[in-house]
Amino acid sequence: MKSESRCFDRAGRQCTAARRFWLSSFVVVIALTLASGCSSSRYAQMAPPGDEEAAQQLQAFNESLALMAARSDAAGDYRIGPEDLLEVTLFDIEDATGDPRMIPTRVSNSGYVTLPYVGKIKAQGLTPLELEDTLRTAFRQFIHDPQITVFVREYRSYRVSVVGYVNQPGVLELKGRKTLLEALAMAGGVDDDAGREIRLSRQSTGQVQTILIDLDRLAREGDMSLNLALLPGDVINVPRAGTFFVEGEVNKPGAYPLTEKTTVTQALATAGGPDFKLAKLGGITLFRKQENGERAAIAVDIEAIRNGKADDFLVTEDDVILVPLSGAKYFVDRVMGRLGFGFTAPL
Repeated sequence: MKSESRCFDRAGRQCTAARRFWLSSFVVVIALTLASGCSSSRYAQMAPPGDEEAAQQLQAFNESLALMAARSDAAGDYRIGPEDLLEVTLFDIEDATGDPRMIPTRVSNSGYVTLPYVGKIKAQGLTPLELEDTLRTAFRQFIHDPQITVFVREYRSYRVSVVGYVNQPGVLELKGRKTLLEALAMAGGVDDDAGREIRLSRQSTGQVQTILIDLDRLAREGDMSLNLALLPGDVINVPRAGTFFVEGEVNKPGAYPLTEKTTVTQALATAGGPDFKLAKLGGITLFRKQENGERAAIAVDIEAIRNGKADDFLVTEDDVILVPLSGAKYFVDRVMGRLGFGFTAPL
């Protein structure tokens, strides 16, 4: 005799096969609804900044650039160049009034100054302190332990170029020692498409040298070792920000500018966060381009990151974050929804 599986409701009525199917489906819906509700609450604060907030952040960033430029040392490591007017003070030699002798001397086009006793001395490329040491050595054959100071009375004019994503690109006519921050401030600061890595190009021993500078470290962390003194002919290039991509089951998939250091969770927040009705949070993957052109797949464990068990690592240029579709959630949202049950996962 063939056995038959049976079930009964609270009123003692026997369930048909179809009734058993709908009851089991109801249990699945409720479970997925609760799970989705828990997940969405954890991401409730993953809201991307609006356009107004982003504009305010950019304004604050440019204000910090200008403030740090105003505080930068204006004399420190300035390199003497042709046509600078120097004032050399010899404390061991008195003038007619009995004061230390001050000798004004202009640097020639070949980079030399001419002084009493010692004749022509190479000055171009030296800082005032370095020229003082050179002059002490030269005067030592005439004066025991000479005391000498060098002051730049007039600075020559020189040009540097600021190009790329700044508010006022162009050629700057500078006088005296100017730093990278000062040049950026004079160019009106960076615009909203600018990246945070600056390229400084300059001529060095007949070759063009390119120096990469992390603008975030300089402006936000205050690493003044990156605030380089500018030289004639320098080109400051502020490139466009890189791009990262968020695809799959997120609320706003697409390409986003990498204008500042951005972690994986921040990137997801920028894309509006996962679509909790359809996203499979346990299968998020980041694809990163390698030197050979291929892309490496990096698993992103969102739960571990949220619980502090994994690092919320930084996104780099051209990274692609893929949030996959959950088959079970798709079944609940699309199939069951169309059948008229009306169950949806709360956001």
